Amino acid sequence: MYVAIAMSGGMDSTASAWLLKRRGYEVVGLHMRLHAGSQSSWEKAKAAASEIRVPIREVDLTEKFNRHVIEPFVNEYCSGRTPSPCPLCNRFIKMTALWEAAAALGCERLATGHYARLEGAPEEPHLLKGADKRKDQSYFLFMLTKEMLGRVIFPVGAMTKASVRELLRKEAISVAETDESQELCFVPRDDYRAFLKKRGVEARPGFIKDLNGKVMGRHDGFCLFTVGQRRGLGISAPRALYVVRIDPSDQTVYVGTKEETYVEKVMISGANFLLSPAPRTGSRFEVKVRSTSPSVPCQVVGYWGDRLELRLDEPQSGVAPGQAAVLYLGERVVGGGWIAEHSAALAPASTPGSERR
Repeated sequence: MYVAIAMSGGMDSTASAWLLKRRGYEVVGLHMRLHAGSQSSWEKAKAAASEIRVPIREVDLTEKFNRHVIEPFVNEYCSGRTPSPCPLCNRFIKMTALWEAAAALGCERLATGHYARLEGAPEEPHLLKGADKRKDQSYFLFMLTKEMLGRVIFPVGAMTKASVRELLRKEAISVAETDESQELCFVPRDDYRAFLKKRGVEARPGFIKDLNGKVMGRHDGFCLFTVGQRRGLGISAPRALYVVRIDPSDQTVYVGTKEETYVEKVMISGANFLLSPAPRTGSRFEVKVRSTSPSVPCQVVGYWGDRLELRLDEPQSGVAPGQAAVLYLGERVVGGGWIAEHSAALAPASTPGSERR
């Protein structure tokens, strides 16, 4: 079988390519050119591919990456939300645009270095958490469709990061000694404020207020803040304060105590389900409201097509509109959506022609 592997030049994709070769696949590496900083990763990918003797090609996806990932990233910050670009990249860039390039070469499958697992037949695939719970990346894959899951391979999904590094060392593959980057690939030095400024986003100053409307100070631009942020607020108070809410309509950043950051209800929109039938009111799952947070039990208390209202069994802090909320049944990803709002308010009534299920 002819398989394409998305190669970034890092440990995980290099190990994935090597494993595919060992399993008898005919492998071609594809490196995505996504932005101005892609040249250095292209050099690393070429070196890694040469070392394990895998042919590699570069695929220019800069226009699509800008449209589907960077522009939404900027727009979310300008709307007072906290973006999560990786799920968008996985769906629209890796599993759509890169797959089209792979299919044009005659490839039957596309592999990536994600720490996630698949079970079931290709026509009814089940997306599962990666075996390494500290590196599990299933959260970032919730937007994939069943069709996409049916043609993807995750070669390192059943491995731990430590075992991947050990494998590369054993095979004397030099990328084994590289450090792992936690930054967004398109934001230099992880400085999103400088990135936004370079993209022409003008900081709009406004007030910092507590939840009762008392002015606590001023800020230089609401897009420089994220929900849950504690440091860099530029105000003093007897107790530690955190960003609770951002109102772009009047450029106000609302802050509160740690206790005031906890929420019990979360509304998500744009939901994508990998489970049949789709969830209904009363369904119980576990949910991750941040990629680094533990999953907590929850119940669906309202369902309107691609919108869900969840009640969390354990109130969570730092729940940020714009981030993903991903539902699980044990190890299996049920689906997820985007956090639209969080409060104890009742969900909106059904609109004419819609059904509350």
